[in-house]
Amino acid sequence: MQNYSWYTNKPTKKSPDNIHQILAFGSIKDILNIKKTLGENTLANIFLQKPKKVYSNSSFNFITKFILHIKNIDEQKYLKSTSRHTR
Repeated sequence: MQNYSWYTNKPTKKSPDNIHQILAFGSIKDILNIKKTLGENTLANIFLQKPKKVYSNSSFNFITKFILHIKNIDEQKYLKSTSRHTR
């Protein structure tokens, strides 16, 4: 049986998608582990430099305020409930 889930709890600096998956969908244990593994500064830099629209309002607020301690951020780049930019 194949697993078609796209979630992984294996963080890598080379894959911002994996990092966003863990932050948006992971358990608190997974989130604290990625913070410990990569460090808060590295994690925050990846979060800010490679935004992904995968967060709900509550998960976005939790990650920015309590995990990464980020203030003044453009939530439009992160919330899946906001419209995407078209060219």
